[in-house]
Amino acid sequence: MAEETSNINQMKPVKPAVLPDLDLKQIKPELPMKPGVLKQLPTLKIKSEWDIAMDFSAKVFQKFDRLVKATVLFGSAIRNNDIVGSDIDIIIILDDASVKFDEELIAWYREELGKIIEENPYKRDLHINTLKLTTWWNDLLKGDPVIINILRYGESLIDSGGFFNPLKILLQEGKINITPEAIYTILNRIPSHIIRSKISEMNSIEGTYWAMVESSQALLMSIKIMPPSPEHVSILLKEHFADKGLLKMKYITDVKAIYDLHRRIMHGELRDIDGRVVDEWQDKAEEYFKVVLKLIDEIIE
Repeated sequence: MAEETSNINQMKPVKPAVLPDLDLKQIKPELPMKPGVLKQLPTLKIKSEWDIAMDFSAKVFQKFDRLVKATVLFGSAIRNNDIVGSDIDIIIILDDASVKFDEELIAWYREELGKIIEENPYKRDLHINTLKLTTWWNDLLKGDPVIINILRYGESLIDSGGFFNPLKILLQEGKINITPEAIYTILNRIPSHIIRSKISEMNSIEGTYWAMVESSQALLMSIKIMPPSPEHVSILLKEHFADKGLLKMKYITDVKAIYDLHRRIMHGELRDIDGRVVDEWQDKAEEYFKVVLKLIDEIIE
């Protein structure tokens, strides 16, 4: 499947390349409403997840009509592990087989979908995923796990295309089979997952690096020294703090080491890093920050 996916219990939004996922929590009403007016909105009186999802789906279908082939409620409530305050996950399947999608249509769709939320706030946040109909069928034919699990755990809200519930029954009867193509499709995705995880680890080092550099700069600034560039931080720390017994030398060594590690990553000399190393540096950064904070408080007082 071309979209980003994961295990069903930790499923990430289905993100078609043409129709990017729209997280409606980011959409805020353009016109401020007084609290009294807000409480009177009928959508805020809807309590259950199912009723909220159905109300939203009805408004979506009323707006987009035959462009919408199905809306599906998916997520923790359907799997009986709902968490208080969690989002309501709804999948909208759009008909790109009968209607040609272009940038103008996509922009209109996203804008109008946002308006529905602006005008109809609910007590629970909505997390909307949009999926193209051709993508749905292509991935279903391959036995893609994400589509299979949407069928297994999802419940149709509106099924104007008349395909979701029949497919759900076929799945329950064991008539939808996993194909070798689906297996190899998943295997082909694994390297990209590994790369993303490595990038995440590298980004963690980036955060740790700046945490230690800026802690050091703040410490030097507390004694009226202008914040130096990162390569000069350890030299000035040694001169003004370690040599005077105000800061243990191990912290100077750590600052120099994280600078060297970060430089190797930036220059492409290091392309992979052990997760244990990341954890170690995060612990060092937190410890150093606490030491610096205490020292700065003493200096300023």
